[in-house]
Amino acid sequence: MDKPVFDAEPSSGAAGSSSGGTGGQSRPGGLPHWASNLEDNVDKQLLIVLRDDRKLVGYLRTFDQFANLLLEHTVERHILIDEKLYADVYFGTMMIRGENVCLFGEIDTDRKQALGEAPLAYVLQREAEIEADLEARGIQKPGDMFADMVD
Repeated sequence: MDKPVFDAEPSSGAAGSSSGGTGGQSRPGGLPHWASNLEDNVDKQLLIVLRDDRKLVGYLRTFDQFANLLLEHTVERHILIDEKLYADVYFGTMMIRGENVCLFGEIDTDRKQALGEAPLAYVLQREAEIEADLEARGIQKPGDMFADMVD
């Protein structure tokens, strides 16, 4: 490939489609419309929710045509909603596969944080207690938010 994917000219699609086979969904620069949102968030701190309901916070450095994300200074954020507390586990640099991302958004660093930071051991213990309580009541948390529910 002579040019990076984002800089390549749209190829002509089957049946003489003038939109390059993308249904008219790419911009003149070659990026599809969904990628413009990622492009706007490069070098910003993001909160990312994954399919398995984990929450990551990190700085988006780059992405590719599959929406795979490269994050730096990444932490996994454990949140106790009822107690309004959180704790972070530091991961460093991470590559996240695009198909695992459910939601992402920029963190407003100028806004006062509504959650208080707590010791990691306390937050993990409370998460285990809450999960055990739910399990005792017969409520099971799905491992994957998009998994097919088959009996």
